[in-house]
Amino acid sequence: MSDDAVTQLDEWVEPLLDKLEPAERKKLAREIGTALRKRQQQRIRKQKNPDGTPYPARVGKKKRRRARKRLRFIYEKPGHEAEEREIVNWFSTPETYFGFDQRHAGALRTFKKRRVVRVIEIDLTPVADPRKKRGSSNEAMFEKLRNARYLKMKASADQVSLGYEGRIAHIARIHQEGKRAPVNAHLEYDYPERKLLGATPDDIEMIHDMLVRHLGSDMYG
Repeated sequence: MSDDAVTQLDEWVEPLLDKLEPAERKKLAREIGTALRKRQQQRIRKQKNPDGTPYPARVGKKKRRRARKRLRFIYEKPGHEAEEREIVNWFSTPETYFGFDQRHAGALRTFKKRRVVRVIEIDLTPVADPRKKRGSSNEAMFEKLRNARYLKMKASADQVSLGYEGRIAHIARIHQEGKRAPVNAHLEYDYPERKLLGATPDDIEMIHDMLVRHLGSDMYG
């Protein structure tokens, strides 16, 4: 949204707001701030900038391995007779099998592949990731930054503001402005610009409509 449009809205509404008592102005500011924060949260959830363009995709994200359903095998430990073992929700690494041993241990166990005498059954059916909520995407960025705990709204009789504070504000500014910042003690990264905060034309229209409904006939008095 252009600065001119915001300025025009401010010039239009300022003399009307002056007619209200401070307590009523603060109440109106809080209502507008609450509605505006909700719209900001929805836009961040959609991973879009205020101008409607999508956020640049995250790069270098580590892909999660998917657990498999069941694995049965004959396993031989040093000094013990070979016996049948079964694990569920299992993973495979280059040297081990790892999964839930319900029959023997009732807990997660790791088995060395070199001690597996023979595989009896292998079910590669992927198991749903319990960390992933139904209908959500693990690719979404800024899940915490869109939370009301971090996206603060402050209202007074004179203004309403949305933003971040402290360390969270520093992190948000890096993404908002596309700054270079350290990833760790040995590496820095040029983060692409992803606008967390910003007014869209629809936001301005919403504020206009809320003001019209609240001020009513005072607009024409």
